[in-house]
Amino acid sequence: MSLIDPISVPPEGLRDGRVAAGLHPDLTPAAGADLLRADRMSQPDRQRWAALSRDAAPGNIFAADWLMAPVLARAGQRLHLAAVGGAAGEWLGALPLGLGLLGPRVPVPVLRSWHCPVGGIGTPLLRPGAERAFWAALLARLDQRPGVATGFIAQSLPLDDPATLALAHLCAEQDRLLHRGPSMIRRAPIAGQPGSPRATHLFERRLEQLEARLAARLGPVRLVLHSRAGDCEPWLAAFFALERGAAIASPAPEALRSAIREGHRRGAARLVSLSAGETIIAMSGWLVAERRGYGLACAHDTRLAAYAPHRLLVRRVAALAALEGLSRFDVGAGCHPGTDALWPERREFADFAMAIGGPARRALFDRAMRARRD
Repeated sequence: MSLIDPISVPPEGLRDGRVAAGLHPDLTPAAGADLLRADRMSQPDRQRWAALSRDAAPGNIFAADWLMAPVLARAGQRLHLAAVGGAAGEWLGALPLGLGLLGPRVPVPVLRSWHCPVGGIGTPLLRPGAERAFWAALLARLDQRPGVATGFIAQSLPLDDPATLALAHLCAEQDRLLHRGPSMIRRAPIAGQPGSPRATHLFERRLEQLEARLAARLGPVRLVLHSRAGDCEPWLAAFFALERGAAIASPAPEALRSAIREGHRRGAARLVSLSAGETIIAMSGWLVAERRGYGLACAHDTRLAAYAPHRLLVRRVAALAALEGLSRFDVGAGCHPGTDALWPERREFADFAMAIGGPARRALFDRAMRARRD
């Protein structure tokens, strides 16, 4: 893989204003929810999904039609798309669902929302203001026709997301028990929260020293942004070769390839490599939508661990995100910056479980949840 047009990166400190969090006003009535199979989705449904993807609130690019449709097609009957329609026929929200078991020790059937293994975010794809209407319609549909499932588990919801807050408020209103699973903490740089200037300065100095030593050994250290039409396949080949050399593997390589290829085609993917001389030492890829970044993949040459190539790359990725004006950058499940001073913020995720169906089914699910905790 050849190096392509190295780009300059601005100094640390260039940041955009933070986007305020909180619930949107709930003004949108829902007409009802349905569970759709990919192989039975009509052309109008596909068009509604595409329109929702285009107009959705920031939150989860992985549920967009152009990313999720290939996953549904590969999954066959194992995944359905829960779609909530509005009064005018448009879609208010969509969420992939699959049937599974509550756990190995508690074999109770449940519906689980799907989340991208490499992205790790499970929020629904929603129109602004439709958060409560979406959950109300979906839970009503699952109560009326739960199938064999006794409960519903919404996976990997960020605790600060309007959709998560709307779900919690709705369950409280309905006296529906909401069981929260263990929290997962991921790095998420947020504009307006730069962390400790002193810690950042000290860490920058340390990285500059390591970079100087690396440059003396292999040659100048340069960042390359691979944005041209023919860059995607060489980048993918080089990335997976770097992973193999490091004896690590992406959690879902086919999903990753699909996301990167389609994201790159649409101009929504950012692919970078960091080189010393003619040697690629670290690589990263992420998606961008609505001024938010979604981490997908990262790898580095472990033979050069003494020079911290991963941290050298993280510094430049953070600067690129600031240059592009990203208000938030969620680090994916497969990405571990490990650089607190440069990636200072943390975002908390959790799974949320609730019973569905009638009183007997709900009681069974709540007993199973208690047994799972014991």
